[in-house]
Amino acid sequence: MHRNKQLTRQLKDYQQTLALTDCSSSLMLAMGQLLRLHRLPSYGLVTSEEEWCHLFAVIDMFYGGCLSEDLVSYQLNIRELKLCYLVRARLGNKTISILFNITPRSVLKAKQRIKIKLALSATDSLDIYIQNLSRS
Repeated sequence: MHRNKQLTRQLKDYQQTLALTDCSSSLMLAMGQLLRLHRLPSYGLVTSEEEWCHLFAVIDMFYGGCLSEDLVSYQLNIRELKLCYLVRARLGNKTISILFNITPRSVLKAKQRIKIKLALSATDSLDIYIQNLSRS
């Protein structure tokens, strides 16, 4: 019985590794950027729109669904979409502020503007709303 569990775990690890080998180098770079955002965020970590697109793809892959498709009808600008993706990746306001080189208070204000566009109430949490999209 123990041997079967061990083999099952090894098979899952192998399948995950195999899935990663099919990823392009740009997606691998985006995975590294996401990891750095969680561990050691810094301004300018994501430098180009192409890198942002790859980061979006990685976040969609890890957190489910295509967030940009879920939000397309709300007319968010690119910076608001980026913020939503970072919220989806469960990054805090301080980390987001470091990445965008703004204050945490500015992040809160941006989140309030997004809540208005999404027609969320004042008591609704944008973070929870965004994190639960595409999971239904």
